[in-house]
Amino acid sequence: MEICSVGTRAEIGAGRVHSPDLMLVSRPALSQWITAHELESLRGALARGALPLDFLGKLKRLADGDLSHHFIQQNCRLFAALLVATEHSSFREGSPAERERLLPVLAYVRKDDDAIPDYKPEGFADDQREIRSAAVELHALIQSFKAWRLRHQVPALWPDHVDRARPMPL
Repeated sequence: MEICSVGTRAEIGAGRVHSPDLMLVSRPALSQWITAHELESLRGALARGALPLDFLGKLKRLADGDLSHHFIQQNCRLFAALLVATEHSSFREGSPAERERLLPVLAYVRKDDDAIPDYKPEGFADDQREIRSAAVELHALIQSFKAWRLRHQVPALWPDHVDRARPMPL
């Protein structure tokens, strides 16, 4: 399942880190649960424009859950879409450090056996906390991406879309 269709490829996280972004590093709680291999695997899948099948399955199960599960699922898809659009140079806003902050959050949610294993009662409380933390830290970037997506991606979803800015042929 493709997250979004976009153009050319650029490296997630490439570029210079500016001083205000230094606080946007992965939280220590995440780094003890995620391996470099898991991050690179997820980065590779996003570079190809899709989430791994196991992660897609987990998100589908979360979509069928309660409101907190739906919150996790929706934000994971949003974060992934932002990273894919960035990877393909369609969405160019935000710093590399801001965008790179989202990858470990997705990798953490992907894991079933994290700080609070997902199969336990309240097993998604930690996942929800990590998503909320990233969403609060990156609020401006996420809002900018949502606006960009409404302008650039959503209209293409409707095949009979008429661009009101262009005059209709006579």
